[in-house]
Amino acid sequence: MTSELEQQQPVPPEGEYKEPYFESLDGGPRWPAWFAPAAFVAGVLAVFIVIAVIQVIVAATGHDLPTKGAGVELGGTLIQDGLLVAAAIVFAARVAPPRPWQFGLRVTPLAKAVNAALLAYGTFWLFSVAYQLILHPHGKQTVAKDLGANNGELTLVLAAILVIVVAPACEEFFFRGFFFKALRSRFSLVGAALIDAVVFGAVHYTGSQTLSVLPVLAMLGFVFCMLYARTGSIVPGIALHAINNSISYAVTVHASSGVAFALGAGMVAACITVPRLLPAPATQ
Repeated sequence: MTSELEQQQPVPPEGEYKEPYFESLDGGPRWPAWFAPAAFVAGVLAVFIVIAVIQVIVAATGHDLPTKGAGVELGGTLIQDGLLVAAAIVFAARVAPPRPWQFGLRVTPLAKAVNAALLAYGTFWLFSVAYQLILHPHGKQTVAKDLGANNGELTLVLAAILVIVVAPACEEFFFRGFFFKALRSRFSLVGAALIDAVVFGAVHYTGSQTLSVLPVLAMLGFVFCMLYARTGSIVPGIALHAINNSISYAVTVHASSGVAFALGAGMVAACITVPRLLPAPATQ
């Protein structure tokens, strides 16, 4: 018995697509699978180029650019997120003029989104608990500390905005809206999600202390892919990502719960309202 997805997939013309053929995730432009790693590498390389240019400019003024500190981490992370988004847009433009809905920025029924998000997050937590009970990992993420969240009220708020607002929006746009969707043109749903999950987990590696928690982060990336596939929108993933990060931030950073939950609630509200203001696909 074939699945509903398989029944809906078009049959490739004779002599084309020797590998398994999959329809675009949401009916938009079909991006080649190689766009995914190419855009990722291009985005990472662009980060080094931009930082090198900044170093040259600063050196020309007779100063040295700091290599450590909260400001460096905040600025570097912001540059990385922005350039990954830019890389996705540049590569997508090679196929068709980029539109928000092509990256999954589109409205989805609220009840469907909530149900799918609850299932995804429940699955993630079941995996996390089982992973903790079986392997007893001792690693931990140090993102909040690296961003200087404990260094004062200003850095606490700036780090919270980066972690709860910027990161969920940019990471879901790139990793699910572009990377995962491009992989779907070559791989099965689960195959593409697994690749996306591994890369998503790997980019959060910041040292040996984080190694044992990467499988948990990879699982989070996997359920975000499934959430996108279920709803046809990355917006529920952005909201869930923001909720997860706000909880983690509140637990990790002392005296940040008010800021964290306010930003998390704001992101959920934005995910409900903003997509309705974006242009819908021309086919709708």
